[in-house]
Amino acid sequence: MRRRAKNLVDACGHTVYDLFQERYYYLDYFQRDYVWEEPQVKKLITDLADKFLDQWKTPHAARDVDYYDPYFLGPFIVYENDRKTYLADGQQRVVTLMLLLIYLRRLVDELDGQPGHGATLATLVVTERFGRKTFAVDVDKYRACFEALVDGRDYNLDGEPPYVRRIWAAFQHIETHLPAPLRGESLPLFVEWLLYRVSLIALSAGDRERAIEMFQSMNDRGVHLSPMDHLKRYLLGDAADHDYELLDHQWQSMVSDLESVERGSAFRYVREVLRAKYFDPAHDGGPSLDNATHEWALAHEKDIWPDRRNGDRARFFTDVLAPMKQTYATLLRAQTKVVAGLEAVRYNAWNGVSSQFTLTLAAMRPDDSRAARQRKARLVANVIDLFVVTQGVSNEPYDQKAVDALVEALLPRVRLCHTEDELREALAEAADGWVERLADLVDLRFHNNGPFIHYLLTRLTAWLEVGAEREDPTDRFLRRRTGDRGFEIEHLLTSTAAKYAHVQPDARAYALLRSRLGALVLLDGPDNGSYGGLPLADKVPLYRGDTLLAATLNPGFFDEKGKVRLRRFVKEQRLAGAFPAYAGDAGLADLVEARGKLYRLMAERIWDLGSLGLVTSGAPPLSGKGAGQPRRTRRHHGVRLTDLVAAGLVRPGDRLEGNRKGRAHLAQVLDGARIRTASGAVFPSLSAAAMDALDLSAANGWTFWRLSRTGDSMDALRDRLRARADGGS
Repeated sequence: MRRRAKNLVDACGHTVYDLFQERYYYLDYFQRDYVWEEPQVKKLITDLADKFLDQWKTPHAARDVDYYDPYFLGPFIVYENDRKTYLADGQQRVVTLMLLLIYLRRLVDELDGQPGHGATLATLVVTERFGRKTFAVDVDKYRACFEALVDGRDYNLDGEPPYVRRIWAAFQHIETHLPAPLRGESLPLFVEWLLYRVSLIALSAGDRERAIEMFQSMNDRGVHLSPMDHLKRYLLGDAADHDYELLDHQWQSMVSDLESVERGSAFRYVREVLRAKYFDPAHDGGPSLDNATHEWALAHEKDIWPDRRNGDRARFFTDVLAPMKQTYATLLRAQTKVVAGLEAVRYNAWNGVSSQFTLTLAAMRPDDSRAARQRKARLVANVIDLFVVTQGVSNEPYDQKAVDALVEALLPRVRLCHTEDELREALAEAADGWVERLADLVDLRFHNNGPFIHYLLTRLTAWLEVGAEREDPTDRFLRRRTGDRGFEIEHLLTSTAAKYAHVQPDARAYALLRSRLGALVLLDGPDNGSYGGLPLADKVPLYRGDTLLAATLNPGFFDEKGKVRLRRFVKEQRLAGAFPAYAGDAGLADLVEARGKLYRLMAERIWDLGSLGLVTSGAPPLSGKGAGQPRRTRRHHGVRLTDLVAAGLVRPGDRLEGNRKGRAHLAQVLDGARIRTASGAVFPSLSAAAMDALDLSAANGWTFWRLSRTGDSMDALRDRLRARADGGS
């Protein structure tokens, strides 16, 4: 009998909507489990967000999205067996996209007026099929985790296999890395664009046998040149023949030294040096430095070597890359453990700044001593840490994008700095005025900013411990070992408002008081858990055995024996009398306010420019627009609250009103175009203030808030200002 001929491999394009609409995918034995971790999830989210935000403008409506540029996510392999569709390759992207749809549905449900989008997202993720919930990726071992995420429930990961832990963590990474601009008025349009303008190609293998063959050919077979191999061939390609063997050995030594510290770091190092020394985002075009590094270098040869001679590329390796690679290895190690002199590198990494060495490499010179390079690295890391802290205290973004914008603004000046003093001067000018923003710390509260509050309390607590000549506990405070609860944020006031009704009968006012920074300390996890719901009067004596910052709540603590070093340090810092002690429930509000002021004073000393090794010169800030404001990129152009204030449409002191489900919410416009909500917290944007007022993760502040004085919505005022700019009334 003649064997039936198999069909050729078929390819078909799918939008994300097509990918999930009434489609269900299964996994076969040869497919690996879910393995993506934060770097891969972050890249997917960042790539999608960047492509959308580069095109979105505030006046756009859903119909405009149809003209946005599409985005291609690559191919995946499927095959049919027993009337089921199996994923032979592409599970990582498909599962991560499904997690993104789940999270977007949460945000859309919280955003008023978008019921259709929420229903669409829900049916794409899970449907009722044959009497049971069927997920788009229908895998039994993932089901319980998926159900918890869809229902918004906590999920106990104890005893769960690594792939389930990674799926749960991937959802948290999506929440962390989805940019703030996508949580407001642009959210519905982003959903439209993601569903209908983002595409993939399905390669239909036909049957399992050919699916395995295709999977292996795409993942296992062949020796493919890596990006690092391409760079090596390009840079060493103009070396003299008699030098090549030695240079090849040195190259392999550089790669080995860096890879032993962190996988993938050798390629990142070369790319980062190119970015630090030569990349100009304002005039860059052609190949991508990130995705096609050696092609980028080839396209920019005239910028890198204006008068290129034979051997210049090889000398870039011997004279630039090789001398600085040991310092880069030290910086990599400093990201995971506190290193003396480079403490801020660890702090920045803990705060999510995964790329922080561009400015450092730009400031380094090959002829610098290793000690000089490390001192320059310390200055740059300290400035980034100061930026993160002052942004976080002011409820403004301090994520990688915000840091990248700061670096972009500073890079041209830093490249011109040859000495440490020149670098110090440039960084001090950029940071002029940042420390004053620490005054906002008194009004800061614990609300959807747990990691930042944890970090802030870590630094405050450790500063007092070290000042009293105790061991530096910073690394212990930040690091959580497997099976260890680590250090946790402790509320001085119990969550049960009824226990303090005799002091504050208003439950909401009590909750706001309880969440203020002055009502928080950092404690060892097991100790914190053992206190349960004890009232403050019972906990204060127990705090004696905890951190010094918590123990100072005890009256007379400074006068006790064994506190000589603590008293001396507090006096040296001019903080004698600034530590309020608990004196009964009647003064709780005053205690929290006084503790907040104490924390502000401590922060001003920790992040004092002199303490950070910076010297102010009195020169104007680099940007000329005020201290600490990174240069805006194109996507941020448009009307902001500051523009409304500058035009006189909104005034400092104006009251804002918002209403949702019959409940009124109030806020006030402050100097500097910031907004104070009823919680007492201060925010830089209307949407951030709306999220706080509504206790949501997404809200469109432009449509939520109205100006009490005129009754106009902020959206209407924005349109009025645009009309003025266009020559209208």
